Amino acid sequence: MWGAVVKCVRSEWSEEGVKEAEKFIEAIWEMLSEERHVDRNATGKAGDPKMQPEIIGVLMWIRALKSTLFTESKDPDGKVKRAAEMVLAVWDPKSANPTLDEKNWYDANQKLIMYAPVWHGMKMARKIVGENTALGRHLANTISLDLEPMLKKAQGIVAPHVGENVMRRGLVVYGEISKMAE
Repeated sequence: MWGAVVKCVRSEWSEEGVKEAEKFIEAIWEMLSEERHVDRNATGKAGDPKMQPEIIGVLMWIRALKSTLFTESKDPDGKVKRAAEMVLAVWDPKSANPTLDEKNWYDANQKLIMYAPVWHGMKMARKIVGENTALGRHLANTISLDLEPMLKKAQGIVAPHVGENVMRRGLVVYGEISKMAE
């Protein structure tokens, strides 16, 4: 899914780049439906990648991004709404907002890579579905109570580990998506 974010950033959020990223994400989503990608030995949603909020969240993100950039935040086919509902249905604040170890910058960097698109997708989806709807309020709570505190903390852990010629992917993703979210 990281590749889809890179496609969008490198295309400078162009319609062609976003559509290419959407095709990429949709192909991965379909592939994840195949039986061979489900771990039957794992319990509950842990074995099914399509039940992971960071996977569904990227699907929501690309759909909301496309809607925001190219259709005046319209959702005529309901794909943004369905993806937002899917993310929230599997959302677990404990797993999405884990205790981050101040000494483990690598894990914090991974959290930035995985959850920055989810955060941005939720922000856009909230505007698309209506900020005052039940779904919009649920998204707002998840953003403010779970995602933003975790992303801010992760950013603080990773930032000291950036050197003169050393950039951390998580900070790059978070930075690019944050600029887009403004």
